[in-house]
Amino acid sequence: MTIRLNEDFMNWLSDAIDKCLAKTQANVEQFTDFPHITEQGKYVFTPDGVWTGGFWTGILWLAYQRNPSPALLTAATHFTDRLLPRAHDRRNHDLGFMFYPGAIAGWRLTQRSDYKQAALTAANSLAAQFNARAGFIPGWGFFGGEEWSTSVLIDTLMNLPLLAWAVKNGGDPALLAVIEQHTATALAHHLRANGSVFHVYHFTEEGVGIRGDTYQGLAAQSSWARGQGWAITGLALLADALNNHHYLATAEKVADFILSHLPPDHIPKWDYDDPQPNAPKDASAGAISAYGLLRLYRLSGKERYKTAATAMLKALAATCIVDDNQGLLAHSTADLPHGLGIDQATGYGDYYFLKALYALEAISAAR
Repeated sequence: MTIRLNEDFMNWLSDAIDKCLAKTQANVEQFTDFPHITEQGKYVFTPDGVWTGGFWTGILWLAYQRNPSPALLTAATHFTDRLLPRAHDRRNHDLGFMFYPGAIAGWRLTQRSDYKQAALTAANSLAAQFNARAGFIPGWGFFGGEEWSTSVLIDTLMNLPLLAWAVKNGGDPALLAVIEQHTATALAHHLRANGSVFHVYHFTEEGVGIRGDTYQGLAAQSSWARGQGWAITGLALLADALNNHHYLATAEKVADFILSHLPPDHIPKWDYDDPQPNAPKDASAGAISAYGLLRLYRLSGKERYKTAATAMLKALAATCIVDDNQGLLAHSTADLPHGLGIDQATGYGDYYFLKALYALEAISAAR
């Protein structure tokens, strides 16, 4: 019976990976710009990648890792090369999203020195945005004309591993202080007693906390699902990179909140506090959270994290890989309050879904 169960497990997992890679191959033959989010199942593209371009390059490198074909290498290098000038961005807290999945992955697979240098430059550009007086990197975002210089997004935790990587690869050790101070500020204000996190926190120019808020969630005090995913995964990545037990313990606290609020179908609502029984789902939040849970399992050895991640990924594979959407992961919600990408696919959802599937496969193979 155990053998059969293992076969059943590997069958759905391998099938999900194969379907994602087949769709990626089909997309490679069509996409000439960076996919952002879908509308009616078709991707909307951006020429410069806005903040999501790194996820498409990341998918391409993941596909190439599995199938090192000339066509995939050409596509991966083409799109990675196009992002390299963004390493000099000075009002962009998402440089980790843009360079970790793409340039760093490409450097590891090809040893191209310009990819490594671009990632180091991006790390310096991210650190240069640090407000030392206030103790944080502003969550600039790409939100039109709104002023964000005194606001911090929980998303930024996901970008700090770029700084940790840089220090380990010839960067300035002072980058570690940026990680420590920003994370301390974020955890002191974003983290709630129940393990959930605010999406946004506003500060004075001097770094005094004013209030928690949201931009893409239901309400200031609610628990926007993708934000919880960013928190658990960002903290798990930092805990691993820096061997930091406080970050690990905090990631587990966020994980426990997520696990206690997942609906019976294992796919998060777009906001855990939305009272509507038919509230939109956010498959991307599920994929991001599942990846974070698998990273926690690797660090802690606690089976409940692997079990939960497996259930989430299996549910996503069963219901969110659909033929009529160019994305790998349908039924995501990009930004419900602003009417963007509702019940659609997103670049980040696609990337973390495939990344989590690979992670689960690696864990299973090691057992």
